[in-house]
Amino acid sequence: MNPERYATDRQRLAAALRHLRKAAAMTGSQAAGSVGMSQPKISKLENGRLLPSVEDVRTLLTLYRADAAQQDDLLDLTARLHTTVESNRTILRRGAARQQTQIAQVEAEAVSLKYFSPIAMPGLLQTAEYARRVFALDLSGTELTSAVAARQQRQQALYNTEKRFTFVLTEAVLRWGFCPEEVMAAQIGHLASIATLANVEIGLIPFASRPKDLPLHGYQIFDDRLATISLEHATISVTEPRDIATYLRLFSTMSEAAECGETARARLAAIGREYQS
Repeated sequence: MNPERYATDRQRLAAALRHLRKAAAMTGSQAAGSVGMSQPKISKLENGRLLPSVEDVRTLLTLYRADAAQQDDLLDLTARLHTTVESNRTILRRGAARQQTQIAQVEAEAVSLKYFSPIAMPGLLQTAEYARRVFALDLSGTELTSAVAARQQRQQALYNTEKRFTFVLTEAVLRWGFCPEEVMAAQIGHLASIATLANVEIGLIPFASRPKDLPLHGYQIFDDRLATISLEHATISVTEPRDIATYLRLFSTMSEAAECGETARARLAAIGREYQS
């Protein structure tokens, strides 16, 4: 959703909530008291200063006796407003290094950070050489150098002991033949070193494991308030609580299937020896 469309749709939602309240012959205070919200919150929702959750909108639409068509329209609109999609073409046009800086800002604002990856090493865990080969798929020259440097700078967050990082990776991440063996050997050694940090937990899902769900892609969760999903063509950001809850449940399921601690480090060491030999 482009910024102009987002602003227009957000104002349309606010205006619709205000119109429905007035049509129901209710004041803001009366509406607030009926649903357990504060009057200032009702005011902010109707002025577009606060984006309501889908559940907030459903509650108010029920109170205002909105018809089925209005409910479907406004609930769909609210869900869209909680999901933004940025195409990878746009990201590259604006600059991959700039995107790394933006991601770093999101990570800086979060305390609990969760990452699930089924096939690629997460950016925070990549060695410089692994990152260079990833960015070289789309970049070259100074843009490539700047993107790798920006990703390496992001990794300083791992050493902030006020943050808690949890990574869940499949064994495929360690064995996918994207990089030469010497690069993967160094990458696994780097991963084993990071796994010793007290505020970082790395879980590995071995091929022999039997997870109770089937994830379709990787994702990241920040403080249970934002989830981002990286797809081949775009990056999706989700803030709707019910959608984030879905990713939290999936992350919990994947974590249950993963090896952690000494067991995970032993597997890392064994795979590292395979590459070295």
